[in-house]
Amino acid sequence: MPLEEPQGQLDQFFRLSQDMFCCIDAAGIVLNVNPMFETLLGYSAAELVGRPCGKVIDPRDYKVIETALAQLLQGEIIKAFDVRALTAARQLLWLEVTASLGDKVIYVIARDITRRKAIEKQLLRNQRLLEMAGESALIGGWYVDVVNNVPVWSDELCQIHGMPPGFKPSVEEAFAFYAPGSREQLMRDFQACSDTGISFDGEYEVITRQGRHLWVRAIGRAVRDEHGEIFQIQGSTQDISHRKATEQKLQLLERSVESSTNGVIIVDALSDDLPIVYINAAFERITGYSRQAVLGRNCRFLQGEDTAPESRRQLRKGINAQREVHVVIRNYRCDGTPFWNDLYISPVRDEAGVVTHFIGVQNDITSQREYQAQLRHNASHDALTGLPNRLLLNQRLAQGCLLAKRYHRYLAVLFVDLDDFKPINDTLGHEVGDFLLIEVAKRLEEELRPWDTVARFGGDEFVVLLPDLAHEQDVLQVVERLLARVSSPYWYRTSELRISASIGIATDDGTMSEPRQLIQQADLAMYKAKRRGRNTYQWYTDELNRKVTERVSLRHALQQAIEQDQFELHYQPQVCQRGRVAGVEALLRWYHPERGNIPPVQFISLAEDTGQIMPISEWVLATACRDAVALNAAGHGPITMAVNVSPMQFQRPGFLASIEKVLQESGLAPELLELELTEGVLMDSAEHTIQALHALRRMGVHIALDDFGTGFSSLSYLKRLPISKLKIDRSFVREVVNDRRDAAIVDGVVTMADKLGLEVLIEGIEAAEQFNYFKGVQRAHFQGYYFARPMPLAALYAFLQPPLTATVTIESPTS
Repeated sequence: MPLEEPQGQLDQFFRLSQDMFCCIDAAGIVLNVNPMFETLLGYSAAELVGRPCGKVIDPRDYKVIETALAQLLQGEIIKAFDVRALTAARQLLWLEVTASLGDKVIYVIARDITRRKAIEKQLLRNQRLLEMAGESALIGGWYVDVVNNVPVWSDELCQIHGMPPGFKPSVEEAFAFYAPGSREQLMRDFQACSDTGISFDGEYEVITRQGRHLWVRAIGRAVRDEHGEIFQIQGSTQDISHRKATEQKLQLLERSVESSTNGVIIVDALSDDLPIVYINAAFERITGYSRQAVLGRNCRFLQGEDTAPESRRQLRKGINAQREVHVVIRNYRCDGTPFWNDLYISPVRDEAGVVTHFIGVQNDITSQREYQAQLRHNASHDALTGLPNRLLLNQRLAQGCLLAKRYHRYLAVLFVDLDDFKPINDTLGHEVGDFLLIEVAKRLEEELRPWDTVARFGGDEFVVLLPDLAHEQDVLQVVERLLARVSSPYWYRTSELRISASIGIATDDGTMSEPRQLIQQADLAMYKAKRRGRNTYQWYTDELNRKVTERVSLRHALQQAIEQDQFELHYQPQVCQRGRVAGVEALLRWYHPERGNIPPVQFISLAEDTGQIMPISEWVLATACRDAVALNAAGHGPITMAVNVSPMQFQRPGFLASIEKVLQESGLAPELLELELTEGVLMDSAEHTIQALHALRRMGVHIALDDFGTGFSSLSYLKRLPISKLKIDRSFVREVVNDRRDAAIVDGVVTMADKLGLEVLIEGIEAAEQFNYFKGVQRAHFQGYYFARPMPLAALYAFLQPPLTATVTIESPTS
């Protein structure tokens, strides 16, 4: 107020002002204060007047007061300044001070700005916090002058776009930083905000100046003037690339979990009873339960009465210990059907290590379990009949022997082989054969006790185990039942089938050291039952084992004989009526290095059973042909070589070619080779046999029917067979002189041969009266010990020297 104002008005303003007034001298001594001064600072006028003004000033601002006084005293005009004052209660106040110099007095006006200072301080703090948040969250501010179309960017926004601080883009440059799809959307959003004032908040893809792709969230709003016109668009832009990447990962994780073929379940570990908070689609598919049906429930609803207690305990133990746990547990679907659940459970921990959830991953392995069970079953059972196979049979056999030894009981093993099953299988087909095997298996099982075992041993062979027999003879009741049941009729598609079985029996009273020997013993006994007519049984004996052992040993020795050329051919002369040697029969001899001479009757049948007869027959034929060439070259007249042919050799493909090859390699004339065939050759494939015989005759080879009269061939074949000779078996010759029946048979054969134009060879002549009986037979040849025994080739040469080649002396048979 100007000093010219009346003093009364000045005093009144001084007293009533809401601002603090005081007067101080040049030394800073308080001369006067108004009531507001007293009110705000809490001092009375008496406490202040005459005292330095520093009494109410914070010592930190003494320098400010001293500077202001010095400037006033020098005549300078000072601007308002802020100082801190202390009240009588020692509270801090902020004062805005205005001072002016009067006539030797300084007038001071002070205004309390403590609240404003506090607000400014908070604003500064908030501003700094915002700056820090912007820097850390990378939020940039911007605005666009709509009138001038000029954008302004903060330094943070420049950084987001990969530009240096202070970068000032045009509107076109600003939009150019955005990817095409995002650019179009942002331009539409910005234009709508500019035109209508609609705010926007969207996510857009940015391509920085360096080519890096990132995602931002841009928020914009319109600013209007006093007339309501939009003159500015303000906003902020935040780099959300990290959040976007996290969201994409979460979305990928969620899609992966939802797409997983394994069931996924999450439970809340911090809530009572571990309620389910999430399941995926695979869980719904596996269990049949929907999300709505399971959320909030405990997983135990999947369990049932058949769920193993041990699996439940293992689950509870792992969850209580908050560790990973893996169990295979039997669960139940919504419809009540069981399934095998391969379940993995893992704890989920937060940043502090606290388990907040458990995640479970389940896999329905029911099919796998069933497949494994089927594999285990197949490993121990026959696929066709479902009976135990050899593996399981051996296990139960060992158990049976152990029980027999422990409780002094008997164990019986039955080896069951179906009679003539192969012809049924070959003629009627494998489907019928399989039907019979299945039906036989059922019948065998039905006749046994629950603790007995019947196993399919292979092909049409079955093995029956009968443990816990009180007496050895108890097995016979079972055997007789089995034979009767197997031989009863079978019906296949309205057709009746019949089959029988041969059974071998072996028993153990607990003394057997090797259980599997029982099967071998029963097998040997079964073969003996086969030889005794089939559809019967046979006990195993030590004598049977001895014979089989000898047969096995002989087979091995026979193979060594083939490989080591232990065979030799002896030749027995065949004499015509005039006493001349017209031919010889090649007879096989085997001299074993240790066993000595082994008669053919002991090994020929074995060789035919094992197939070893083939290499033997080929050697015999080749050797005999070579020796025949040598004999005829020695000038002893035409001598025919008779060679026995095995039925197996004759029936083999390539037999005719082998004869041609031998004749060609040896150089023997075909008419000097005579092949001796038994009647058994005609029993199989008669038409094929006749064709083969005609082929041999066309070659010039002679054919003799050996052992005639001992077989069962039809006599009608004789008129069709291209044979040249009949050999009357020695069994009819032995008693021909004394037995009128033998004589009648021999006379009948001789007469029949004569009528058919066939030669006759009478073998087995050992005495003069036998030879005399047949002297008158036309076209007859003779063979036997009466003339000569079989001899090596060298001895035969000596035998053929004159005068023996002319006639044979009846009174002196060669030995």
